[in-house]
Amino acid sequence: MRPPQPSPAFAALAGELTRLHDAREAAIVRALDALESSHPPLAQLVLCCIGDRQRAARWLVMPQRAFSGRSACDMLADGDVDAVWDQVVYKQFGTVAAV
Repeated sequence: MRPPQPSPAFAALAGELTRLHDAREAAIVRALDALESSHPPLAQLVLCCIGDRQRAARWLVMPQRAFSGRSACDMLADGDVDAVWDQVVYKQFGTVAAV
């Protein structure tokens, strides 16, 4: 029995997927860096509330039900810093702080 032959098409696709994954991961890290440079107090609260840098960065780019399926990064891009503040405070302190 002959060993399977590598497929150039799948090798190219695998390489492209790896490149895209790496680019996405780098963009996620840059999202938190941008928040830290543009809104340091909000960035500190996000880090405090979420935990570590990796989880905080992922929270920034993940679609949120509270933002109608948009991400905090989308909201910040639209200039809606208050909505992000409100959501982070709600996550940190719960319903009492939201009132």
